[in-house]
Amino acid sequence: MSKRDFSKYNFSVIDVTVAGVPEMSVNLNGITFNGKTLEVLGNPDYVRPLLDEGNKAFAVQVCTARESKAMRFTKNDGANGGGGYSSTCTSIRKSIRHLMDDAWKDNMRYVITGVYFPEAKAVVFDLESAQELPSFRGGGKGKKAE
Repeated sequence: MSKRDFSKYNFSVIDVTVAGVPEMSVNLNGITFNGKTLEVLGNPDYVRPLLDEGNKAFAVQVCTARESKAMRFTKNDGANGGGGYSSTCTSIRKSIRHLMDDAWKDNMRYVITGVYFPEAKAVVFDLESAQELPSFRGGGKGKKAE
């Protein structure tokens, strides 16, 4: 096969719309939702942040700008590499970290896979399933949060 003739290859197209799962990461400075989270929610302009203390879960639910506690939720520019959304909202970050108390280390980052509930137009993140990531300042390999 001549590697200089494109027609000799048998390429298949990679479907980028199915790749990935909704994810949220939490660190000391903010919260980031990946592009898949925005995609499954239909790229909404606004969401409501929800907290279930009993189940140790956090969710974002699509809403309108007029609804109580609506939070702007539009794609960031390409700066974060995936068209996701980053927020430095102190009250959300502190609420999540306070809920997880001793289960999370203050100086570590965590990533949580979300589950999409189409009937509720929401993505739910089980905070107890968070995976610990190495801190930005270095550190060991990530491990499951205890």
